[in-house]
Order: sequence, then C-alpha cells, then structure tokens
Amino acid sequence: MWPQPPGTTLPIWARFMNPQDIELKRAAFDGDLDRVQALIAAGADVNACDEHGAGTLLTFHPDVIRMLLSHGADPNRQTNENGVTVLAGLCFVNVTECVRLLLEGDADPNRGRVESGETPLHHALAGHTHANARLVQLLIDHGADVNAKTVPAVASFNLFGGAPTRGESPLHRAAAYASRTVIELLLAAGADPRAEDARGERPVHWAGWHRRPRELVDLLRTE
Repeated sequence: MWPQPPGTTLPIWARFMNPQDIELKRAAFDGDLDRVQALIAAGADVNACDEHGAGTLLTFHPDVIRMLLSHGADPNRQTNENGVTVLAGLCFVNVTECVRLLLEGDADPNRGRVESGETPLHHALAGHTHANARLVQLLIDHGADVNAKTVPAVASFNLFGGAPTRGESPLHRAAAYASRTVIELLLAAGADPRAEDARGERPVHWAGWHRRPRELVDLLRTE
C-alpha cells in the first residue's frame, strides 16, 4: 500500500479492498509498469474499482493499458460514479494512443454515459480542447455511431459550466467546437447535417451560435 500522510486513515471504501488492488490502481495511474507487472503476478485484480468506479485502466500510460488488457482488464466494466466509461473519459481528454488500445481491446465505441446518452464521440467533441481528428477517425473506424443523440436536459459533465444536453448529435458539437477536418470526417462517415436537436436546431445553427467561420457554416448548410 502506498504511504499515507501522518495522522490519516484509509477511506472507508479502501478498507474493504484488497491492499494489492489499491496499490495496483495507484501504480497504473502513476505509470509504474514494473510495479504493475509485479502486482498482477502477485494476484492483484486488474478489474478492481474504487468507490468512484475508477479502475486500473484510468491512466494516461499506453504501456500500462497494454499490459492490463493482456491480463484480462475489461474496459466495459470500468465506469466512474457518474456512469462515464473509461473510454469516454480518455476521449474527453484526447489521449489518442490510450483510446486506440482500448478500442482494440474491445471497448464499446458507443458506450459513454447511459444517463445522458453521450457516447465516446460526444465526449471527444465536448469543446474543452480542439478535437483530435485522428481520435475521431479511430472511433469511426471502430463503429462509433455518428448520428447518436444525447438524452435531452441531462446535466453534462463535459460541456462548459455543466450545461445540459440538448438531444444533440456529435455533428452538432463538432459544428460548435471542432475543426473543418473533423466536421468533414463526420460528414464523410454519414453524419446527418439535417439532424435536429430537441429544440429543432440543426448543426448549422450551432455553428452560427458559436460564431464559427463562414466556411464552416457553409459546409453545414443543407439548403
């Protein structure tokens, strides 16, 4: 177990976990590959999760993810307390290589957060960073639904200010936040520029609200 500050005790959830599992989570997050390998060999559970649902695969280190997957870690079992899958979480922060490994490890490309209907593609296009075209293409190549819509009026954990979902498709979000390259990737994959959100607004309207360049607005026009 990793050192605790003097005078502190373990949180209640940790008292019911195998100490090796707790240490494996920490080693995985820190990217300590040798320690991860040793803990797995000692019997630590590669699918152990804490009380927040955070599991061993929630790490930004591809070599660690590769090792965990090779020992049976299941990316579809690991979600956080808000119901967000590890794949969606890594899409949100645009960690492309980790996303690739999870997809090749059979992560469901359309399972992001059930309550809101947000898919990993929605998370990749949340607007906090410039969406990575390679990551978007990876999701598409692995079967991501480019026309999936969110459940309206659910607080989102990946839009600015926790704004609620609006029944939008990935193209709606891309119209607001993404580059021309990403928008063209979605359109080429069959994203519907006529798709309407819960208010009857199309992607072109989202582009207008966010004052996107005229060339992007024109790209999304359907009439």
